[in-house]
Amino acid sequence: MTEQWTTLRPIIRSRRVVRTYGPQPVTTEDIRSVLEAARWALAAGNARLLHCLVVRDPATIELVGKVSPGMSRQPPALVVICLDHARARDLRVQLERDTAVWMDIGAAMMNMSLAAHALGLGSCPVTSFSRSGVRTMLDLPEHLSPEVLLQLGWRDPDAPARVLRPGASTRYTVDDFTSWERIGGPPPPE
Repeated sequence: MTEQWTTLRPIIRSRRVVRTYGPQPVTTEDIRSVLEAARWALAAGNARLLHCLVVRDPATIELVGKVSPGMSRQPPALVVICLDHARARDLRVQLERDTAVWMDIGAAMMNMSLAAHALGLGSCPVTSFSRSGVRTMLDLPEHLSPEVLLQLGWRDPDAPARVLRPGASTRYTVDDFTSWERIGGPPPPE
């Protein structure tokens, strides 16, 4: 194993979704670090069709929460990951045909979640929200569509640990979701 994998693996393995946050604000420096991680996420054709809106105003976050059933208690910060349709048009990306943009959004969100965790922050992606409601609450221009809300904050130390649903297991292994050479193919000998 390389030194880089030895450093990265525990960050990946220990990252969890955080739904309950303490009241401490998230600094601009930490948010910029999280956004820097999105900057380095893969992007099909290097098109970079995302635009992020950072929201820290508690009243605005509360309004967004009213149209976002997937949001947990009010987080100290929210990153609204938007798709820039004007940039897509300029680059002749056909959003109705090119599904790679959804991978780009997911890659940026995952990079941001890992960066937040590495900084000691908690994060939680939200996809259950009214896009038109969020657009209205945040006064987004027509060319930006909100796709994912990423909650950020410091984990509430007094929140009870989340219990896995009955029957759930954290022992999901690589072999549980991988076939080799053909569907159902066993792993090669070591």
